[in-house]
Formats: sequence, structure tokens, C-alpha cells
Amino acid sequence: MPRGIRRFWVLSGVALCAVLAGPIALAQASDNTLRLTLNSYAQKIVQDEAAVKAALKGYPGTRGKLVRALGHEVTDLRSLKRKLAHESASSARGKKAKSDIVTGLGLIANAYAALRGDVQAAHGGPVPISKVSAAQRTDRKGRAKFKAGLKLLS
Repeated sequence: MPRGIRRFWVLSGVALCAVLAGPIALAQASDNTLRLTLNSYAQKIVQDEAAVKAALKGYPGTRGKLVRALGHEVTDLRSLKRKLAHESASSARGKKAKSDIVTGLGLIANAYAALRGDVQAAHGGPVPISKVSAAQRTDRKGRAKFKAGLKLLS
């Protein structure tokens, strides 16, 4: 896997871990159910990010490991998204935060799913840079939405 791909996914994983573990734990607004749901998934997502990071270090030799790690990450992000989508916010600010977070999670999950498909299609070879760039753009949009929602919730 090209160095740029590895560097991007490792850094984005660290950023997601910091976002999930930080502001939510300190937030003290009225939408506690949303915060509790986010906190309940935080550890699982942190573990998924660590697994992706570890699998990237061995890529392409660990193609299967990377595909599995990305699959777990996508599943957990989509599960969190579904759970949050069914919860009610108790304020207008919470409603906007929930909307941003749900949208962001969907975009991030889509970026990981796209990378997973590209890794599978490459059959152990390098993933085309155009595919990585597309996944990076989607991931950045998702993280921006996600962070905006967290900021509103804090």
C-alpha cells in the first residue's frame, strides 16, 4: 500500500479516536441519551481503528486482515448511525447535532467501505490513487460533519 494511503488512514483513525473519547465525556448539555449512545460505542470504534492501523502496517501481506478490520469498522459505524437515528433529541441544538453526527458517520462508513472494496479488488496490489483520493474526500466530509455535531452536543 502506498505510504500516503497508510499515513492518511492511520492519522484519520487517531483523529476519530480522539474525537470519540474526548468531547463527549466532558459534554454537559440536555441530550444525554445521544451522549450515552456515543460513549457506549466509543471503545468498540477505538478498537476497530487500532485493528485497521495494525493491518495497514502489514499491507499488502495482510490483505485479509485489512479487509476484515475495515469490515468490522464499517459495521460498527453503521450500527451506531442506526441507533442514533432512532433516538430523539431533547433540544433544537441536539437535533442538529444528531443530524450532523448521523450524516458524518454515514460518510465515514462509506469511505471505509469503499477502501475495503478497493483493497479486495486490488488482490494484494496497490490501490489506485484515484480510489484512495475519493475515499479521503468522503472521509474528510464525514469527519467535518461528525465533529460539528459533537461540538453542538458539548
